[in-house]
Amino acid sequence: MSKLVKYYGVTVKKGEHVFREGEPADVMYMIHKGRVQISKGVGTFDEKIRVLGEGEFIGEMAVINSLPRSANAVALEDCVLIKMDRESFDETVRKNHEFSVSVIQLLSDRLRETDELLMVYAKRERIQTLFAEILSDMLRYGKRDGSGEWLLLKKVSFLKRANVRLMWEMKSLLSVCNELIIMDRVRVKKDQHGAEWFAVRAAE
Repeated sequence: MSKLVKYYGVTVKKGEHVFREGEPADVMYMIHKGRVQISKGVGTFDEKIRVLGEGEFIGEMAVINSLPRSANAVALEDCVLIKMDRESFDETVRKNHEFSVSVIQLLSDRLRETDELLMVYAKRERIQTLFAEILSDMLRYGKRDGSGEWLLLKKVSFLKRANVRLMWEMKSLLSVCNELIIMDRVRVKKDQHGAEWFAVRAAE
């Protein structure tokens, strides 16, 4: 490792970007010392994804597919990084068995993490979509309860309309509805006949 630091080592000060999302990518880094925050722009926000430390790789896809950076990398403290372009990476993989095994393990772990993140983002998007549908239908078909505190929307009728508009399976609709209920963004109330209504607190 000391040879890698000697030939390829670079220093990044605390708070500095190692790279920015969207920039051209032609080098990868291994963290020899320090920690780096990885984040991704989501709308107007910068969502933190993970913090990487000593012995971990960042920007490794640059030496594999050369696509633009898919995230931001910022040093959380003064860092020493081992910087490699495709040529130096290939040479190190050929000569250093331990390094090549580490890269294979890294790519396997990152692929699994990416799959998990995609599932999280997909779930979040479905929750937001269904909540927006409920609010929209509240305005068109909803009513206030007797206290005026809650806006009510008949559950069965909404699910039928949402099933047609969104083309989700009913099982998926019910699952996302349960997530909204668990998050307390929507409540379920029953009338005197036992019919269920989605309830959202009315604005003042």
